[in-house]
Amino acid sequence: MKLTIAKIPLNEFTVVSHGYDDAADVLVKYVSLATGVNLPIEAVSQKERHEIRLGSPADVCKRLKLDGIKNDGFVLKEALGNLLIRSNTEKGVLNGVYDFLHRCLGWRFLPPDIDFLRSPDEEADIPEGYTYSHNPAYEYRQLDWVSTHSDEWREKNHVNFREFNWVYFVHTLSALAETNDPWGQPCLSDEEVFKKVVKNVRKILDENPDCKIISVSQNDNQNYCKCEKCAAVDEEEGSHAGSLLRFVNRVADEIKDDYPDVSIDTLAYQYTRKAPLITKPRDNVIIRLCSIECCFAHGLNDPDCEVNAAFKHDIIEWGKISKRLYIWDYVTDFTYYIPPFPNWRVLRENLEFFADNHAAGMYPEGNYNSVSGEFGELRAYLLARAMWDPYMSDDEMNSYKEDFLRGYYGKGWREIEKFIDFTLEHSEGRHMSIWQHPFEIIPRETYEKHESEIDSWWDSAYASSDEKEKERIDRSRMQWDAVKLIMHPNQEDGKKFYDKMKKYAVKWNEWKELKTAPDFKLPPTEWLK
Repeated sequence: MKLTIAKIPLNEFTVVSHGYDDAADVLVKYVSLATGVNLPIEAVSQKERHEIRLGSPADVCKRLKLDGIKNDGFVLKEALGNLLIRSNTEKGVLNGVYDFLHRCLGWRFLPPDIDFLRSPDEEADIPEGYTYSHNPAYEYRQLDWVSTHSDEWREKNHVNFREFNWVYFVHTLSALAETNDPWGQPCLSDEEVFKKVVKNVRKILDENPDCKIISVSQNDNQNYCKCEKCAAVDEEEGSHAGSLLRFVNRVADEIKDDYPDVSIDTLAYQYTRKAPLITKPRDNVIIRLCSIECCFAHGLNDPDCEVNAAFKHDIIEWGKISKRLYIWDYVTDFTYYIPPFPNWRVLRENLEFFADNHAAGMYPEGNYNSVSGEFGELRAYLLARAMWDPYMSDDEMNSYKEDFLRGYYGKGWREIEKFIDFTLEHSEGRHMSIWQHPFEIIPRETYEKHESEIDSWWDSAYASSDEKEKERIDRSRMQWDAVKLIMHPNQEDGKKFYDKMKKYAVKWNEWKELKTAPDFKLPPTEWLK
């Protein structure tokens, strides 16, 4: 493609790194791949050529108004025939470079590590006086699809959770309290429990000096303590979050002076989801609110979805009292990883809703322990883009979807889009949980009625693809193969599907493994141990 800056040809520019060498190398690499122009790099300004200047040397920082840039945001600005990419942080400068490559050159960084140039024949100009700035809505952005486990891909798409060095994930109280009972909850009124937790938190932080977040959170069950003291606190607070939050606040107070850069992360999950009436989180406490019970066919802000009404109330209340509210969202069907889960309408919409209600961090959880046999790669890409900018338009979100389909599946991408549109159309009007049977999302008779048509879409997409794309289509088609096998189980197709699951390392659900030798005359729902 051809790019000019204020009508000046790109080959008249030099990149000035100001010490941001990694960002400069990234910029030069992708500019060259897109335009064929190999930009030279200088450490400091020579003022002999037009320049793309990265970062801000100290004397310039004093003059630039970067006060409005927070976290890892940036400013992109054309000034007097130069292009400035400025930020208050090293990460912000790199984000600015990747956003320039994305916005101005049309690079799309698809998982897993597929670089796709949207319009290689395009001519573009960055006009005189052009200014663009971006502050991400969320300070903390996490994804956990297998396809996003590459550090490079996360960097390209602004997924930054690794920088927080979160130590000791969730459901930690049994280990911290040394009860070693994952199916119970320790008594949060017991002073000995408190002392053990503080001791172990300190030990973990001493062993992990770069840690920014440590979890002190309930175990993954409903067996909260019902002793007289805990029950009295919960009744006073109007929520079981009362006893938990008072406990976590005490731990936070104990460590804040010795570990001033560390925050304690705790859950508002299931029985603790409702905000307490009295106690507020300390400034060094992160509340991680979980949407596990919600409907994911409708937006969380949808006034017509009665399933989501209680969660909407809870996030509003937590948003009022929390300095740092993070969200643990759910974006896959954990009982049925492979069949379609058409939650496409709500991905960006829900992220906007969270941001509007003071959420500062996001973790949309996908099928983290399995390669996707559905559309996990697409969903992960769209979520990454929407976490970076939840206020983009629906048209922009749709353009990202189309870019992904073109770059990932090849020339037959519109046939695959037809399947996505089909699942959206025929799931409309139903509620959808993260444990929903495929035929509760889209009725069996609907699939049967359109079976030959759906086959033709996948066949056509496969026929027009290259070898790499064929493998991606073959794996994504597993969602349709799974639906057909549930409708029409048979020995031959069942064995092929089983072998494909093994070949691609695709699991059926979050917690169960396949039998070693299942009866292939049965549907795949019966193949689990």
